[in-house]
Amino acid sequence: MELNDLAIFQCVAAAGSMSEAARIMGYAQSNVTERIKLLEQELTVRLFERTNRGVILLPEGEKLVEYATVILNQIDEIEKHYKKVPIKIGCTQTIASNYFDLAAAIDHQPTIELFIDTTVHLEAMYRKKVLDVLVTNKTTTLTNTILFTETVGWLSASGVQDVYLISRDKECPYRKMMLSLINPLTCKIVEVDTIYLMIDLIKKGAGRSLLPERFVHEKQNQSLLFNKIEQQVPIYIAGNEINRRDVRSFLEQSSGLI
Repeated sequence: MELNDLAIFQCVAAAGSMSEAARIMGYAQSNVTERIKLLEQELTVRLFERTNRGVILLPEGEKLVEYATVILNQIDEIEKHYKKVPIKIGCTQTIASNYFDLAAAIDHQPTIELFIDTTVHLEAMYRKKVLDVLVTNKTTTLTNTILFTETVGWLSASGVQDVYLISRDKECPYRKMMLSLINPLTCKIVEVDTIYLMIDLIKKGAGRSLLPERFVHEKQNQSLLFNKIEQQVPIYIAGNEINRRDVRSFLEQSSGLI
């Protein structure tokens, strides 16, 4: 039995679909299907019931999920202890700029390496063991453990136009929350590719947006107005217990979070 087969099995179990697991891990669906088939043959049990909508874990599959989780976590801990390798953290650009002080990361022990990309790409990297930890503001097919909650509110300049700036990414939590608070049918909405372009437009008085409070604390943004709302955005973390603890410790020291 190969460790990667357990990782593939774990992903299929979480995603509930061979095709979705293949997309997440960046494999061909035929490869995922074949590895699961070989795993079932090796263990001489059926792990999944195949349906038109995907797969359903059978009792033996549920038991293997427990074993696979323990085994893969222990492998991560063994490699970290003996190889003394850096903790490889994947996060989006917004989370990296808001919470991961790169200067602090250089001197931190254990060493930290940041990988910045979209949540979909980062999740695939995590599944392939390229990353040790994934920090995201979106739910994934991984176990979504909340690391902390983020204070958000309306960010604008004085004399702002009555325009709402939202991310073009339809899965963006700030976009989703904003659309739940305004009437999209009557409000003027402009979609923007990046948060940094959005902030530049906000500074020019071109509109307002719902964003994390930490943006207004940056020196270049302190002239902007911030009106906090009651709702908060959860920030999730995936990784074994030791790596999660190290990330929490780093954020406490560098950003005063948690």
